[in-house]
Amino acid sequence: MHIIWLTTQFPNGTDNKNGMFIYRTVRELSKYYSITVIVLHPVLPPIIPILKNFGFAKDIYKEWKTRFPQNPSKPKGIENINVLYSGFFRPPRLKDNYWEGWFAYKSVRKKIKKLIKNDKTILHATWLFPEGRAAYLLNKEFKIPYIVTLMGSDVNYLDVNSKKYEYAKNIFNTASMITSVSQALFNTCERKHLPIKKDKSFLTHTVYETEKFNIYDKNKIREKLKLETEAKIIFFAGALRKLKNVDILIKSISDLKGKFNNLKLLIAGTGFEEGNLKELVKRENLKNYVTFLGNLDAESLINYYNAADVFCLPSKNEGLPNVIIEALLCGTPVVASNVGELPFIIKEGKNGFLVEANSVNSLASKLLLALKQQWDRKYLRQSIDYLNTSAIIEEYNHVYNKVFSN
Repeated sequence: MHIIWLTTQFPNGTDNKNGMFIYRTVRELSKYYSITVIVLHPVLPPIIPILKNFGFAKDIYKEWKTRFPQNPSKPKGIENINVLYSGFFRPPRLKDNYWEGWFAYKSVRKKIKKLIKNDKTILHATWLFPEGRAAYLLNKEFKIPYIVTLMGSDVNYLDVNSKKYEYAKNIFNTASMITSVSQALFNTCERKHLPIKKDKSFLTHTVYETEKFNIYDKNKIREKLKLETEAKIIFFAGALRKLKNVDILIKSISDLKGKFNNLKLLIAGTGFEEGNLKELVKRENLKNYVTFLGNLDAESLINYYNAADVFCLPSKNEGLPNVIIEALLCGTPVVASNVGELPFIIKEGKNGFLVEANSVNSLASKLLLALKQQWDRKYLRQSIDYLNTSAIIEEYNHVYNKVFSN
């Protein structure tokens, strides 16, 4: 069986963090299936974020250039997987931008035609737009069965009164299978009256590096990172975008700084909001409390998870974010917004706390509780034992075999 993955997120020669969850998943699946990955690369920079944050235009362009280099190269460790990078015109991502799927389709059409060898080929698209829309058009032309995996923002921000919503219904009606990283996304689909069919919907999680993300001695890690042993450390890792609500997290530090002698917020990642967030730190007079770490490699990320007292993700919306799982694998409790799949993962007071999204007071109060509580780090890791690699591969086996049998 030949599986063609279509995605806008996949690591390249200059950025080995973007889309690592897809990288890990296809790497494991390639042990059982023939895999081709087609990576959609925007050929124009993000015009809207640049215009909205013109003072940081150079930084935004540099971030985009790193994620989508002109000459991307295949990452190491997947020599048996065919990886193709396909440039496409991505129009400014406005509220009802449905054209990007058509441009994605035009970009990969000839490649897909060459790759369809027999009736054992399945197209697997991540996200509804642009990948799902492109898969829908490819199915119309080549009659190739396709799967679409819902990831979070593609459903959460879908306006039911938009043209995009009508295209989404077409995708749901014609896809061989709709999968999701989270049950919460299926619930959102039902609320938005998207035509979910019980026999054509299934959960497929992404593969986590359970063998790499482990519990290590906190004091030794802090010594290695030159962090104070007695400090109370809150850690965030992710793209610095408005969706992630990092500004809410920074403001919560103003409420917490008087509660502890030595409080630190460490922020890992880059993105379009980085300049605005640094300005906020200056305005709130938090320079001694907040440190921006930039992008971290895998080893450094694991070290900071272990060094932290709490990992925090205060996003407006999420599906099932990898950073939550990674933090728990490292034995670090989580404080996160009560959105997406997070209520299914975080059990109040057991492995973390849930907070009201967009609320500084709610976030500060739960961070205070988490910082004061004594946690069993081994239990925190065990709380997500069900997301082991073997169980996740079985999810994909079920989906692919069902599509193939039909």
